[in-house]
Order: sequence, then C-alpha cells, then structure tokens
Amino acid sequence: MKAILARDGAASLAEIPVPSIGDGELLLKVEVCGLCGTDVMKLDSRAPEAVLGHELCGVVAKAGLGAPFSPGERIVVSHHVPCLACHWCRKGQESMCRQFKATNLDPGGFADFARVSALHARHAAFRVPDGLDPLAASQTEPLACVLRNLKRLNVAAGDCVGVVGLGAMGQMTGQMLALTGAAAVGLDLDEARAARFRRWGAAGTDAAAFAAAGRERSEGRGFDAVVFSAGTPALARESLAWLRDGGTLNVFASFHPDPVLPLDWNEVYSRELSVVSSYSPSLADLKEAFDLIASRRFDPLALEPETFPLSAFDEAVRAVKTRRALKSVLVPR
Repeated sequence: MKAILARDGAASLAEIPVPSIGDGELLLKVEVCGLCGTDVMKLDSRAPEAVLGHELCGVVAKAGLGAPFSPGERIVVSHHVPCLACHWCRKGQESMCRQFKATNLDPGGFADFARVSALHARHAAFRVPDGLDPLAASQTEPLACVLRNLKRLNVAAGDCVGVVGLGAMGQMTGQMLALTGAAAVGLDLDEARAARFRRWGAAGTDAAAFAAAGRERSEGRGFDAVVFSAGTPALARESLAWLRDGGTLNVFASFHPDPVLPLDWNEVYSRELSVVSSYSPSLADLKEAFDLIASRRFDPLALEPETFPLSAFDEAVRAVKTRRALKSVLVPR
C-alpha cells in the first residue's frame, strides 16, 4: 500500500505492507485525512519518528476478534488515547497523560490503510451516520481541540473574544463562538481570511481596529479573552492591553520560529490576568465534537477544504503554508 512517511524532516510517498491486526483491532481503509498544522510543524522542526496524519475517516476493511466495529462500517478515529487512571487523567488533563502521548495510528492517516489499535477502537472511534460527508466527520479531532480550549477559557454567551490568526483553527473557533453566543472579533494579515471570518463576527487586518472592536463589543471593558491560534510574541505581549481586567491571554498554537514571550508580569499580577494554553482534547471533547458535526450544528465544510491525492502531499503542504488554502485534505486513491 502507499503511505506518506516522514524521515529527517522530509515526507515522501512510500510503498509499505498493509498492517496486520490483532484481537480488538481494526484495519481502516482511509477515505480522507486532513493536514493539521502540527503535521507541518513536525516536518519544519524535523521531529524524529514523526507520525503524520490524524484527522481521518474511513471504512473498516477488517475487524479483529472482539472489535467494537464491523467491516463495512464507516468510522472516524482520533490518534491518541489516555489511560484514564493516572494523575493527569484524574485531574482532567488527559492530553498530558504519558499513554496519550505514546499512542498513535499505524502508520498514520496519510495512507491507503491504517491499523487502529484496540484502545483506539474502544475509546476514540465513532460510527459515522449515513449521509454525513466523510470529510466533515474527519474534522472531529480539530473541533474537539477548539471545544476544549473554549472550555478552559470558560467562554459563555455574551462574552467578547478576540481571535488572532484566522487559519483553519481560528475559523473553527469563530464558528464555535457564534454557536455559543459569544461576540467574536478576528485579526489576520490576510484580508481574504478576515472576510471569511466575518460570517462569525467582526474581523480585520489592523491590530488597533481589532482592539477597538473588542472594546466596542464589550461595552468598553476589553476582550474577555484573546485566543492566539497564530501570531508573534510581540503581538501577544501587546494583547495584554486589549484584555479587560481579569481577562485571559490564550495560547492555542505553538510559536515558531521564536517561542520566547516576555510579558509585563506586574500587569498580569495587578490586573489579575490569566495566561492559559490548550494543547489537545479529552475523550469527552471528542464525543461532543463528533455529535456537533453529526447533528449538522457545526459545519467543518465551511472551511472549503481543498483535496489532494497522496502523490501531491508536497503541494498540499505548500497550499497551506502559502495561505492558498485554509485546509488541505489528503484523499488516498
């Protein structure tokens, strides 16, 4: 079978054996797999032994003894599974669980077939209802990331939230904010992305106008939270002035190539500001995200994703990095 494998910071199409499965496991014929920003980051940072592709949906080709799904069923599955018993899991921090970080799909989602372990099949897979687009279903994991992040910010109806960086995750955040009843204000250097975000709230390309919109929509208080789904340390430092007293600076993406962020800690202290990050979702977030997509309350296809065959993986990456596409999706053929 064909699969995209990463070696030494580069990804290439390889011919490898179809994975064999054991009891409780599944062999999934991959239909679609979204390209995540973390896939690009793994390549750019030359992450060792990187497994690429985790936003996938497909049809069960084989099922091991005792597996919870049968051949022919379409499922969506996430790539990490927590142990549910360690200190981090008991604290509701499943994405910090050591098992969570160690689990993955074999060989990843950018492949003709993927082996789904018994743990994944039992805890992190969902049956896709008839009529739901597999591409829409594949966006369960990124939406779950957005859900967990907004929960950590305690976002509620009537709040005013700024979103810096209006790529795929920024757009999904805007759609969820609108669904929640919060006022969303977006900021991006790209006017086309700002225009797309205006379906969910206000948006523009100027930081001063962004801050003013936050004050206007919050009756002068300032943003309840500013979400950085992209950005620079300088902009994050500036954002403290955009927050209301008691507001939250939210780190919802890695900062590359410069991750060092100096802040005025006296301002953080005296104004009781919070700095909150969010990395990856819990199993409950995955289920909630899947239900939102399956019920059509949330529409991932609003991103207007662009599809590519596995042989055009490099082009799919370029489409995202050059901002030609909000979302690239690989389709094995």
